[in-house]
Amino acid sequence: MKQFSGVLGAGVAAACCLGVPVVLAAVGAAGLGFLVNDAYLFPIFGAFLALSLWLLYRSARSHQSLVPFWIALAGGLAGSAGLWLMVTGFYPQSWPIYVGLMVLVAASVWDAVNGRRTVACATVSATPKETQPASDASRLATQAVIGLLAAGTFYGMYKSVQVFSPSARAAAGGETDTCFGVAKAGQNDCSTARAIVKCCVRRFDQAAIF
Repeated sequence: MKQFSGVLGAGVAAACCLGVPVVLAAVGAAGLGFLVNDAYLFPIFGAFLALSLWLLYRSARSHQSLVPFWIALAGGLAGSAGLWLMVTGFYPQSWPIYVGLMVLVAASVWDAVNGRRTVACATVSATPKETQPASDASRLATQAVIGLLAAGTFYGMYKSVQVFSPSARAAAGGETDTCFGVAKAGQNDCSTARAIVKCCVRRFDQAAIF
């Protein structure tokens, strides 16, 4: 259930990036509309995906078969790459995201089946060797390093989408100013106050002309 919860969270984040109206309405009704920004949604997607993969790795290792984990990892990487390419506009197609999530779900189901088989075929085994518990200092140091790496990774994901988003590239080239709001899939980024003012003035001028 924890694995599928992680997959569900990643799916919701991906659906927001894809601009699915039902999901966007639900997120807004929950008071989380400020998160409807591709620069925020992509790291959230990665966080849920990482959680699901970590839980799947622990489960698959306990079932003595890491094949589902490696398949899920390939699917997760494919889905993440597809989502990044879509929100940055380099490849605005959603099928890699769906394929990656489907592979991840299939691998999780495979691991669940392996778990049932392991329980059904369990036999009395030799007493496992006692392992030396890690010290508190080393455990805290490891957790701190993992936390710093995770924070750096998520911040890099955020900045990569922010820098390479279509609106940022258009603004850098001086082509257009984006208007506030959700436009369509891969364009859930909010504009600056300057762009909002320009957009509103342009719309007012057009209305006055007509």
